[in-house]
Amino acid sequence: MHADDALNAHMLGGRGLLEKFYVKNDCPVEFEKEDLSPLIGICKGPYYNPLVCCNGFVQIACKYAELINNVDNGCSNDLFYVLNKHGGYPNNLFAQICKGDKEGLPCDKARANKGRH
Repeated sequence: MHADDALNAHMLGGRGLLEKFYVKNDCPVEFEKEDLSPLIGICKGPYYNPLVCCNGFVQIACKYAELINNVDNGCSNDLFYVLNKHGGYPNNLFAQICKGDKEGLPCDKARANKGRH
């Protein structure tokens, strides 16, 4: 997954109220209705443990990797908007603390761990 692209795109700015009405949004996922508890349930402030928070973020981001890496559909903006709304996270938190390698975040490991439960 090249979620670094989604993370970096999100760093460009938050989603303002007016932006919601003017940005094309073709995202087929309604993140408000998705289970975000793998992240929101465990990643708490004021100290955001990078290991805990990034593991939770990877579980969610990898599930929608193809969609959130497409900057034309609005999924990345929607995901971060909902995460920030429900988790109260500081702007750009995940871009700052979640570092992958040159291929992005470790989605293959996240999928393998999910299959073990």
